[in-house]
Amino acid sequence: MADAPPCPACGGPTAFVCRAILYPGAERDARECAACASAFYWPVPSFEDIARCYPPAYYGGFFRQYWKDYYKGRALAARLSRWRPDGDFLDVGCALGTLAAGVRDHSRWRARGLEFSARAAQLGQGLNGMEISAAPLSSAPFENESFDFIHINNVLEHESDPGAALAAAARLLRPGGRLELTVPNGPVDFAPNKTLFRRWGRAVPTRHGGHLYFFSRRGLRALLAARGFRVLSARSFHFKLGAKARGLWPGAYKRFAKPAPPPGDAGVPPELTLEQGRALIPPAPSWPLYAASHAWRRAWRLSWSDFGYDFEIAAERR
Repeated sequence: MADAPPCPACGGPTAFVCRAILYPGAERDARECAACASAFYWPVPSFEDIARCYPPAYYGGFFRQYWKDYYKGRALAARLSRWRPDGDFLDVGCALGTLAAGVRDHSRWRARGLEFSARAAQLGQGLNGMEISAAPLSSAPFENESFDFIHINNVLEHESDPGAALAAAARLLRPGGRLELTVPNGPVDFAPNKTLFRRWGRAVPTRHGGHLYFFSRRGLRALLAARGFRVLSARSFHFKLGAKARGLWPGAYKRFAKPAPPPGDAGVPPELTLEQGRALIPPAPSWPLYAASHAWRRAWRLSWSDFGYDFEIAAERR
């Protein structure tokens, strides 16, 4: 039935669960799966609605976190090199291509990027000299079996058709190639919406602006298996955020009581130039200190818990 769509993750039955706010001023119905507890907006928001989730200031933040992204790429380069000495790497939703630049500069891997925003891709090419294609994953302009490793960080929940996106990733990977997928823990990400809708009788703006889908661990496993992947590991992390989303942290829901202001430019010009972006990049922090902190944080990515706010999924193309 048109008004009772199946779960986009596992195909199970779904029901209306609450009203939720996609972005300030856009309130929509949300449905939840009775089988896997994944949730999603229904109807699927239009392309124009999705685009409104990302005002110009959204991309200015990638300049401010330049070194965080670059060092994440450098750390990932070390993990990739332990797996294979070289190969072809794709970062999906790469923004300015900074993480991919870290992989390229600190390994023998050949790195490319894929970014939905043509403007962000253009800025990243100028900033990092990175080859970045501007397109959604479902229509990525690459030959089949072009990559050995695909990195997708906080992108799948923004895709209008996540199944098609993962099918495209499988198409782009060589047999035995790997996918590293970071995605919010859907039931935790969506918990404030459900709780506060029931408590206050209205939709509230929460921290997941632009998220269209809220996948559970079970839903993600089903979605990946249906697209030709074998899950190697599924780990949960960001436990403090998990406590806040559940309302277990003191004052966790207080900030949701006030209506969110409309998206602003946060001091970033609507047509950000490369020179303006460079001026936003802070001085480089200590790599040894970052590396030590990164290793400590990764030690707290747990396979036996679903308490954390996010999942990191490692999967292999069958």
